[in-house]
Amino acid sequence: MPLTRRSRIAAVTLATVAAASLGAASLQGGSRAAVRDVTVHEGTNVAVTASPDGRDLVLDLQGVLWSLPRGGGEARRLTDGLLEPARPDYSPRGDLVAFQAYAGGTFHIWTMRPDGTEVRQLTSGHGDDREPRFSPDGTRIAFSSDRAFQGSYDVWVADVATGALTRWTEASADEFEPAWTPDGGEIAFVSGAGSTGTAIEAVDAAGTRRTLATAPAGARLNSPSISPDGAHLAWIQFAANRSRLVVDGAPASPFEDVFPFPAHWLSARTLLYTADGGIRVTDLDAGTSEQVAFQATFRLVRPAWERKRFDFDRTAPRRALGIVAPALSPDGTRVVFQALNRLWLMDVGGAPRPLTEGPYYAQDPAWSRDGTRLAYASDKGGTADLYVLDVVTGAEQRVTSLPGAEVAPAWSPDGGRLAFQDQAGATHVLDLATGAVRQVVAPLFAPGRPSWSADGRTLALAALKPYTRRFREGTSQILTVDVESGATRYQEAAPFESLSTRGDDGPVWSPDGTALAFVMQSTLWVMPVDASGRAAGPAVRITSEPTDAPTWSGDSRRLLYLSSGTLRMVAREGGAPATVPVELRWRPERPEGTVLVHAGRLWDGRGPEVQHDVDLLVAGNRIRAILPHRADAHARAAAQGQRVVDASGLTAIPGLWESHTHEWISGKFYGARLGRLWLSYGVTSAHSLGDPDYRAVETREAYASGARVGPRFFASGEAIDGERVYYNFMRPTTTDAQLDLELARAKALDYDMVKTYVRMKHEWQAKAVRFAHEEMGVWVGSHYMLPGMSYGMDGQTHVSATTRLGFAYTRSSGGVSYGDVRALFARSGMFDISTTFNSSLYAEDPAMVDDPRLLALNTPWDQVLLRGKRDRALTTDQTVSLESLRREEETLAAVLRAGGTMLAGTDSPIDNVATALHLNLRAQVKLGGLAPWEALRTATALPARAFGVDADLGTLEAGKLADVVFVRGDPLADVADAANVELVMKNGRLHTVAELMAPFNGGAAASASAVGHRRLPAAPGVAVTPARWWHDPEAMVEEDHR
Repeated sequence: MPLTRRSRIAAVTLATVAAASLGAASLQGGSRAAVRDVTVHEGTNVAVTASPDGRDLVLDLQGVLWSLPRGGGEARRLTDGLLEPARPDYSPRGDLVAFQAYAGGTFHIWTMRPDGTEVRQLTSGHGDDREPRFSPDGTRIAFSSDRAFQGSYDVWVADVATGALTRWTEASADEFEPAWTPDGGEIAFVSGAGSTGTAIEAVDAAGTRRTLATAPAGARLNSPSISPDGAHLAWIQFAANRSRLVVDGAPASPFEDVFPFPAHWLSARTLLYTADGGIRVTDLDAGTSEQVAFQATFRLVRPAWERKRFDFDRTAPRRALGIVAPALSPDGTRVVFQALNRLWLMDVGGAPRPLTEGPYYAQDPAWSRDGTRLAYASDKGGTADLYVLDVVTGAEQRVTSLPGAEVAPAWSPDGGRLAFQDQAGATHVLDLATGAVRQVVAPLFAPGRPSWSADGRTLALAALKPYTRRFREGTSQILTVDVESGATRYQEAAPFESLSTRGDDGPVWSPDGTALAFVMQSTLWVMPVDASGRAAGPAVRITSEPTDAPTWSGDSRRLLYLSSGTLRMVAREGGAPATVPVELRWRPERPEGTVLVHAGRLWDGRGPEVQHDVDLLVAGNRIRAILPHRADAHARAAAQGQRVVDASGLTAIPGLWESHTHEWISGKFYGARLGRLWLSYGVTSAHSLGDPDYRAVETREAYASGARVGPRFFASGEAIDGERVYYNFMRPTTTDAQLDLELARAKALDYDMVKTYVRMKHEWQAKAVRFAHEEMGVWVGSHYMLPGMSYGMDGQTHVSATTRLGFAYTRSSGGVSYGDVRALFARSGMFDISTTFNSSLYAEDPAMVDDPRLLALNTPWDQVLLRGKRDRALTTDQTVSLESLRREEETLAAVLRAGGTMLAGTDSPIDNVATALHLNLRAQVKLGGLAPWEALRTATALPARAFGVDADLGTLEAGKLADVVFVRGDPLADVADAANVELVMKNGRLHTVAELMAPFNGGAAASASAVGHRRLPAAPGVAVTPARWWHDPEAMVEEDHR
């Protein structure tokens, strides 16, 4: 359907870009900023277009458009980094350059003059508009878009003069990357399932289609372009780590890493394109290729800022901020919540008392409608199961013991059933009287907790509805499910808005059945609904402060919620909220006395040197001295009652860092296992790079207090995202006012870092960087190198990962990071975290997967997946996988050698907990050429320095915290020995591996009584249909994460 733009849009967007530019300039204006100019001669995923006469080029290098003479030389910058332009295309008249840009938080089509002036936005709206290509007469621009909101990308055409839009394709497949035929009568495009192009087709204005090319088995097609005479078709073809330029079905150039952008026809037999880090011109007749050399200079302004101070020694009581999943009793007089590894019950206005004790993990408390019983989940039976506690008598009953995890219980109104969810994201209903279990919702990607309708016929929960298969993001919507049939219905909380998280933020049904409460834009809303959950009117905002985890009173008149670590109560109609005080405090655990350890070898983490036969003296939580071993000193210490440890057959190394984790992507299902598993593999510090905020803070407090066993935990809440989201713990942010709320919550909960995510626009990212530095003293990271690197962003969280562009500026499809990436990381001071997501090296140590630590502490279902990875590594060709891994390790080594900072991380539990970190270290040595000590520093000294705690952590030195791992073997000779952990000390407390395994290696977990269950057939609506393709969990797994 054609759409006419209003003329005022151009002026508004120009003002927006100007304001963004001024914002960047003001951010860079501080006198304490370091300014660095970095000149590059290569580009990673650089794109190029040429003027009609072929004399001038415009290239997209690192998200900036540059002009360059055809003969090469110095590139001149044309655009601001906050505009985020990409995929430039010169008009046939030579008067305009079209491009896509993300400046407003959605992709749209823009134009500018070739000198960078007269920047104009051509399209608008909530749809993403991408990949512009001028028509041969220059009056129209073809592009791909999901603006029809029918589940796929289509080809559209915009009139350059008026902005009027016409839709050219509407098939269910994704149709993208358009290219005009020379006569302007047809548009060629890529067609495929998601981002995998399987064919190149052409369509005319009447909708008549024809197929021009089909992908060979295992190949992906991209970016068609048609020669000026219409006789030849070029495209990019990717398979097995090789990306080639193909013309009429045959390879057309010698390069094997051709970037996935349209080749520009300079003549009927000459092509301009980008490959292997450069700009290339190939003469098809002569079979020759030349390079257009260039250089471009990036100015990096790195403001200085004062780091947050961590007090690792103070043991004074601290207020608990990690209050998780508070639930108001039906009579409104009591609150149950999770904190410090326990469930607590509190009279409103009274003191909390514990309902559960460690070492196991208890979570997700829920009141029965009559207020006499609590349902909750705990792993005290081995895996997470459901329990019902009578709060009057104290009697408790285990009500599930299924093979997986059961969490998020919700009582039916009559008290006879519990809805719950499993580790796969499926929702089930348990009949408490009979033990019968029935699945009512398919396994969804990270859904929210279920809530019952007043009549007990319907469940409501938060669920992701992706816009298309091509890009994974969508909105978190309200999903209602008929319990009997399994029929589902999605509805938005408001147009193009998401629920704030898919966790504890609703929807929550009022007991009277007339409303759903939920958090949107990080404030509390109430929406009137009918008996089935269908909206009966628009939602109304009832709070203006950061809000999470709402629950209703039984009379449906009040709502309890969390705001920046404080419990609050508000009337259903809104008004001034009241504070519900929670007097709960905790003390950091700090051992008393001394421990004297005789280590056969000790590597302090500072260089390649190893000390032999040493005594490590620990007093409290710090290292007092490292001395040559003396037997008499051990005898005296033992005689004085001090603890003496003989580790003379072991090597002591600094505690390892897991520098990139999202504990709570699977933490509910791991429970108390997770921290123990990390420690058992030598991880004494773990850094969250985004988690549900209150759960992350609870973890930090539980581990630090000793209430739950685990590493030193540096916490961060939900990553701040844009209008579209994917993960359940990303905060969809759509207004400046909401961004202020997100940052205020981060400060109040004392995050240890702030992460901005895939769809957050760079203008807001710059604001988040400034706030985190100046107001919180913490670092900021994202998936993007630039422009964040230019205004003080501290870290990139992968070598490359998901981006909103569909490609990365830091690594090609073939896995190569070129000179631009390596030079910028080496010179900027910004660090990068390598998360390899590669299982090939399990083939070199297949027994690693059957280690007793994993058998005890890994979840049974993740253990099955881990064995599957090992078996595939052993039985399938790993050539391509190993090549990808080698390329990442070459990048890591090159940046380190040039003076940059690279850290080892895993993204666990998305990748395997603990073992993935050790494979990362092994790959650095085997494929990156690092010495073992250099690899180990990426998980010890370097993260401590990058995260600002190197005065206390990262190396073994007198005065530093006693985080020490004792391993059998010599990891300085064979880095694989770093996994052979026998003892681990965190903050001066020494654990044996057997002690860590004990709670899940027999005892209470093994002897807990099982519950008999009868599995009923799943509700009919559980079956996955093409209309609900994302209900298939395999469809939601990214290829890199398989």
